[in-house]
Amino acid sequence: MEDQSSSNNSKVPHSVIAGFFYGQIDESCVHPFPRLTEEQREMATEMCDAVVRFSQDNIDGEKFDEEAHIPMEVVQGLAELGLCGLAVPEEFGGMGLDYTLYSRVFAEIASIDGSTTTMLGAHQSIGYRALLNDGSPEQKEKWLESLATGEKIAAFCLTEPGSGSDAYSIKTKAVDNKDGSYTLTGQKLWITNAGMADFYTVFAKTDHEIDGKVTEKISCFIVEKSMEGVSFGEKENKMGIRASETRAVYFDKVKVPAENIIGEPGKGFKIAMNVLNSGRLSLGSGCVGGMKAIIKMATAHAKGRVQFGRPISEFGLVQEKISAMAARCYAVESLVYLTTGNMDKGQEDYSLESAVCKIYGSEALWDVVDMGMQIAAGNGYMKEYPYERLMRDSRINLIFEGTNEILRVFIALAGMKGPSESLKELGKISDVSKVMQDPIKSVGVLTTFAKKRISSMVGQKSLTFVHSKLEDEGDEFASYMSTFSIQVENTLIKYGKDIIGNEYPQGRIANMAIELYAMLAVLSRTTSILNDDKIEDSQKDYSLKLCRLCFKESRHRFMRSLKGMSKNNDQLIKDVSDAVCEREGYGLDIINY
Repeated sequence: MEDQSSSNNSKVPHSVIAGFFYGQIDESCVHPFPRLTEEQREMATEMCDAVVRFSQDNIDGEKFDEEAHIPMEVVQGLAELGLCGLAVPEEFGGMGLDYTLYSRVFAEIASIDGSTTTMLGAHQSIGYRALLNDGSPEQKEKWLESLATGEKIAAFCLTEPGSGSDAYSIKTKAVDNKDGSYTLTGQKLWITNAGMADFYTVFAKTDHEIDGKVTEKISCFIVEKSMEGVSFGEKENKMGIRASETRAVYFDKVKVPAENIIGEPGKGFKIAMNVLNSGRLSLGSGCVGGMKAIIKMATAHAKGRVQFGRPISEFGLVQEKISAMAARCYAVESLVYLTTGNMDKGQEDYSLESAVCKIYGSEALWDVVDMGMQIAAGNGYMKEYPYERLMRDSRINLIFEGTNEILRVFIALAGMKGPSESLKELGKISDVSKVMQDPIKSVGVLTTFAKKRISSMVGQKSLTFVHSKLEDEGDEFASYMSTFSIQVENTLIKYGKDIIGNEYPQGRIANMAIELYAMLAVLSRTTSILNDDKIEDSQKDYSLKLCRLCFKESRHRFMRSLKGMSKNNDQLIKDVSDAVCEREGYGLDIINY
């Protein structure tokens, strides 16, 4: 990636979103917005063009969906294009793409067919990602080339019948045979590529002695289909992405040799989370491709559909949808490539950013699909048009790789972890009555806290890098970020450790962080566009308008969450939900009441 600020070339970026929780931002992490080099542009164009050409003759999304099957010759053709090893180093037969190029090519695939994208993503974004991230040189030498070239397909085995987002509650067990090998027993649920794969990244509990006590921890294993004891359930009949294969995988006393353990025994949970961070980013970039495809179809329909003597694209309520679709796409695209740009510069902890890309991207895609179908009206509901299939295919993204609900909890709690450490001293005297009993003893702690709090309240007055046409938005952003950090502190003071069990404020904290990152991403990207003399004025004007619309929408959502921190219906919502659950459903009938 090009970095137009040479003074920052050696600086490794840190998590931008983590800084929000302190009311701080390192502008070198967001400006200048990452740009592709000329060589990268050529490679991206060449690969995306190859994907389009191949898809025109080989990928029939409607047929794949109807038959619930992707022909193996299509998989082989995709592999020959290098699409099974996008991030694998060239020495192992892969394309060696960085995060940004990977995401751009993946978005192109996603614009064509959801099932094909899911199959490829499950293979490389998560299937063998643990091997790529944490495998030993010997393991990479043994397996990586066959996976990168598509000779072998991979699957990621974490989810179980009793554990979805709660990954640590898995039951699959690997027993140490005392000779370095393990015997693996258990089952995994809803595994993409399960039956067609030869290589499985499997997570299981293992026993470890710590301070004289036996404790279960998660370890990561490579399991091959040829191993005795591996079997599969029937292919799942799904609502969407029907052509991608999903099955249960069973392990009946499978003996796994020592050389098949990825990383250290007991360190598998971190390996799994790192894999999912990569997968969530791929999912976000895929949503960009899906949105672009839908916007193109909906725009063509709106321009060609004439009602009351003029195209429906000229009607205000349709224009609202078209503009909203474009703005959501612009925001997600900005989020994804701001994140990948920092990752390419060496950012190691991008868990918060990838979670935001997944949440914002999947929900934006769902909204865009819904609006596109509404513009298409009756046509959108008919199976002869692709809208209804795209709607079915896109719904899973809000569930895949950690539900959006659990990821919001993660963003809130992970983000507040840092500020909570800073407030530990305050926590010792958080009871006001105790402070009043001994104000002399407490004054030092309170004075230090007050200074930090005043600093946060004053905050950064503006973003210094934004273009002059976006100064107002830059000022607003800085104000919102300072307000957010104060709200984080207020929440920690109010709830203390009990914040862990209160998802209502967690959700609002997460939503505010998500919208701050979206605002920042579009401001950074649009500033870079406005500063580029090579870009035409019409394109600059279009980008500026998209930016302002994105910003206004994010501001509205941010303020709604902020106001909800103090004025909300949380108790009423809980009471109604409890009543519904107690009645095992709605519980009312006009006949009786």
